[in-house]
Amino acid sequence: MDKMPSRRVSRRDLLRYGLGGGATMVLAGSLTGNASAAARRLAAPLFRTPAVKRGGTVKFARSIGPTTLDPANTIIAGDIYTLDKIFEPLYVTNPAGQLVPWLASGYSVSADNRTFTFDLRPGVKFSDGKPLGPEDVVFSINRSRKNAAGPLSFLDGAITDISAQGASVVFQLSSPWAPFVSDISVFANAVLPADFGGQSEADFFKSPVGTGPFTLTSFTPDASSLTLSANPNYWQAGKPYLDAVEFLYVDNDNQRVLQIQGGEVDIIDTVPPADVASLRGSADLSVYLFPAWQVDLLVMNEKLPQFADRHVRRAITFAIDRPALVHAASFGTAKPGGSFFPPSLQYYSPSTPVLAYNLATAKAELAQSAYPKGFATKLLIDGGVQKWVTFAQIIKAQLALIGIDVTITPLDHSAFESTFQAENYEMFIDYAINDISDPDEMASFEVDVKDGGSQSYWSNYDNPKAIGLVHQAEAEYDGAKRAQLYAQVQGIVAEDAPFVPLDYPPYIYGVSNRVQGFTVNPGGAYRLEDVWLT
Repeated sequence: MDKMPSRRVSRRDLLRYGLGGGATMVLAGSLTGNASAAARRLAAPLFRTPAVKRGGTVKFARSIGPTTLDPANTIIAGDIYTLDKIFEPLYVTNPAGQLVPWLASGYSVSADNRTFTFDLRPGVKFSDGKPLGPEDVVFSINRSRKNAAGPLSFLDGAITDISAQGASVVFQLSSPWAPFVSDISVFANAVLPADFGGQSEADFFKSPVGTGPFTLTSFTPDASSLTLSANPNYWQAGKPYLDAVEFLYVDNDNQRVLQIQGGEVDIIDTVPPADVASLRGSADLSVYLFPAWQVDLLVMNEKLPQFADRHVRRAITFAIDRPALVHAASFGTAKPGGSFFPPSLQYYSPSTPVLAYNLATAKAELAQSAYPKGFATKLLIDGGVQKWVTFAQIIKAQLALIGIDVTITPLDHSAFESTFQAENYEMFIDYAINDISDPDEMASFEVDVKDGGSQSYWSNYDNPKAIGLVHQAEAEYDGAKRAQLYAQVQGIVAEDAPFVPLDYPPYIYGVSNRVQGFTVNPGGAYRLEDVWLT
């Protein structure tokens, strides 16, 4: 992948380059090596970067608050993007989407691709000053992979044994596993002190010890704020530059926008597309559009007979005008969905068949189903997300044209998450993100109903042929052959329509101009050791 950093888009940039909605996808294209000369010029800094200054506290208002700091037991964004400042894995994905060594300095692999040896980076210490050792890695990843309740433990499914050998850690695999190093980089495989440093598990996570750039100062689950302080023993000399980061939980989009406009906070996440233009007009802040391995999905629960009917799912897909949906709700920041792989993700197939909007075809599909006259259903959404409220209203109107009566059920974020993960829903809208550099996570999580960690994104979609192809891709090291396998998977899923890929959005952040060095990788993670304040 060509390295082209995401950049801040200000009002001056907008006027100078004539940037519109296409800017987002130009940046996204750079992750797959398709950047044009113009795109490369856009990536170049317009102004000389001032010298780094140390100290200060960043106030960061986020749409989702943390509930736990245990990396092996969560996939909630508010948890992940907090604990990854405290704990670190052997490898990480950098802002350009590249897999790079982190707590490991590198690795070697046996000729049969079944033994991986990772050499630990020398001199790394935990925040309490104790040195990182291979026994800590063995403990942490064993804990993650053997955790039956862990939502991402399936990524470690090929590991049969982990052992410490000198300053190295050796992994034995049951079979060749192409995405192994990328899987190791997931936040769930972050390294904790062995045996929790002699504490009980519960006590450890009240005041956790990690190798990350920050340490926990204060945290109460479900509270409105959490504070992290600089780790004085961080292994990257001179970092982090900040003294502290204060995360504020603000689940209402409008409120976050008002807070950054008023200077109450320095960074906000999940900027509503409708507010991008107004934020760009501010002299004191800018908007970042970061390329994303993300797709927004309309998910249908196949435990219910109407959605177990393939004709119904296809009818719904044909009835939704995705370009119109995106035009109305994304304000030029996103592209209409097609494959359940986003175009920026490795092995995305542009030849994936799209069940494009066609009302006559939608009615014909429904006529072939067990529900030719339609039915009533409920659509669950996170009511605090403006874009999804708009999506839901449009989908309701469009499905009414084929006889499907939709009742929209908005919930606050916590209730929304717990409701659909308990499969207590009929349809819901949510986003799927590939956290790692290899598409194995997204393919397994959304297609492998048994071993993918989420019952096919809680849809209960079960196609043995697609599952078999996902497993073949995991064992295939030839890139061209893997591409063919994933193209077949994307084609099968598109035709079966277990969920409707609505759009491919970027990550949109509002950032005060006094914040420097803020980046987000395509998996959604933002490391803050390089952030500083003017």
